[in-house]
Amino acid sequence: MTTSSGGPRVAHVIEAPHAGDAHRTLIAHCRRAVEAEPALHYVSHFGSGVFDFSVDTLDAGDCTDVLAMSCERARDQYIRVSRQLVARAADFDESLAALRSGSLMRTMVEAGGVALHCGRLRAGEHLVGATLHIERAGAMDRAMGRLVTEIRVRELRLSDESPGGSPAGELPRPRLSSQPYVETGPALGAPSQAKLFDLWAGTVNAEDLNYLAFYKDWSLAYAGDAFGDPALSLWFTDITLSTRRALYQDIARRLRADLSRLRHALRHVVDAPVERLVLDVEAGAVFVHWLGSGPGDFMVGVTLFQDKVDYAEHRMSEAVAGVRASG
Repeated sequence: MTTSSGGPRVAHVIEAPHAGDAHRTLIAHCRRAVEAEPALHYVSHFGSGVFDFSVDTLDAGDCTDVLAMSCERARDQYIRVSRQLVARAADFDESLAALRSGSLMRTMVEAGGVALHCGRLRAGEHLVGATLHIERAGAMDRAMGRLVTEIRVRELRLSDESPGGSPAGELPRPRLSSQPYVETGPALGAPSQAKLFDLWAGTVNAEDLNYLAFYKDWSLAYAGDAFGDPALSLWFTDITLSTRRALYQDIARRLRADLSRLRHALRHVVDAPVERLVLDVEAGAVFVHWLGSGPGDFMVGVTLFQDKVDYAEHRMSEAVAGVRASG
């Protein structure tokens, strides 16, 4: 079904043979979301990793202009990619369990000109959304967060998990941590470390961006956190500061294999390096931003506060720009 230029967006629906009355309400929610938000081009639903239905506007002009294949083939490929993204999200969820920050509820990936959001409705049930215009990734991400929350609260009678946290306004000047921690690696010389110390000191704090690390050629170059600040003490009643730091480094070490699997999963719709990965758990999030100089050059950021997820990533983006500018 096509979408007329300048007219209302009309979504195309694909249902798996087993989809029945139980899925009709979910389809209606997804259809309204796709037709209302120009940035949300595609949504699919999976139960226990099995495709149930998809809703899309891939035949709209703003999609056909960038698609490298027919709409029919694109729909098949997005189902394929979405299924694999759900599987990768399950892998990430397992790897994050040791942090004791809750289950993974939102996975956001950007690569090339495409962005995808895998949102958990409840255990074993996921929605995957996509935009074909990377500049609209934020709008798509927020639309998916609203859609997941709407279904959880209205239909499943579950709580609002606040995926993505509260929308960030102007970033407040961070309060300097009373007990900052810094760790350096052999990848940088003393002059570079001095520059990064100043950047980290004005970025990492106990209120939103609690941890930030810079990796160069897969090796830790610089890391700093505010975990020792008294304001964060409640987060360390059942896990030590050193253990949490080690777990984040372990996540970074596994990224080489994880990144390969993730890019392999996306290859049917975009053959480009992953540029951004967000792993949003029940209490906070882990952010990975690649610097563009190679797959082993990236930064890892962390917030422990769910309401500060968006603020923390905005602050991290400023730090990423600072690292890029410093060469």
